[in-house]
Amino acid sequence: MKQIGSLAAAGALALVLAGCGGSNSSPAAVAVATVAPTVAPTATPTPAPGPVTLSWTGTTLFTGTSGAASTAPIPIAFQAPTQTATLTATEANFAGTFTAAVSAGCPSVTSVAGAAAGTFTITAVDATTAACTITVTGATGQTATVNATVPKPGGVSLRWYSPNFSVQTNPQPFANTPINLVGLGTTFGALLVASEANFVGTISVPTATGCTGVTAATMPAAPAPIATAAPGSVAFYYTVSATAIPAAACTLTFKDNYVPLTGPTPAPVPISVVVTTVGGTFQ
Repeated sequence: MKQIGSLAAAGALALVLAGCGGSNSSPAAVAVATVAPTVAPTATPTPAPGPVTLSWTGTTLFTGTSGAASTAPIPIAFQAPTQTATLTATEANFAGTFTAAVSAGCPSVTSVAGAAAGTFTITAVDATTAACTITVTGATGQTATVNATVPKPGGVSLRWYSPNFSVQTNPQPFANTPINLVGLGTTFGALLVASEANFVGTISVPTATGCTGVTAATMPAAPAPIATAAPGSVAFYYTVSATAIPAAACTLTFKDNYVPLTGPTPAPVPISVVVTTVGGTFQ
């Protein structure tokens, strides 16, 4: 009996050793899944901003255009103070904010940003003999510049025409001489023109000194065949006539409303009126 128990124990031990790899047989292979590495997509490069280009168009009381947008557009040649132009800046691959700056120490031009991106209103606010520059900045410091000039107003100029100018071809005006009224009433009235080049403001109603009996009535427009004012200039028309001979020397004084930011205010310009009633008519 003791021998049978020993044999049973030896058999059990052999089974344990076989389960623990104690035999010469190899264990079964385990399959391992292979995972492909993740490859990041190639990034699309961001296009670089292009150069700033400028173009402008005349607006208030000013005609003209720069044409196509350019990095070096033609200068804005204003004809008179108070005129305006619209300046437009563009830049490829840029949707940010543009800024505009007028050259330092230059009182002749101001810039105001408009409602649209890259749009500026350029105003001629005072006259200058030198060109000002307007520099517009876009992305990463990209800039473009346009020059602007504003001519000085020419000062009030007075000239007058005889009563029969309407029947003359290209009537010649009298300038810097007294207005000669040879009779009373509008029949003998003269046409007086107060004009100014490089100025688009107002010339005031004349101030009369010693002109009792003499009137300077305004006219709405230039009568034919008197030419109207050139672009960038103004002209005001008056019919000067007398109902009586004034007792004192009669002088009409004209002045424009231009008040420059620098320099003296233009001086008033006088012209005298003489009423003779000695008979005769202008021929």
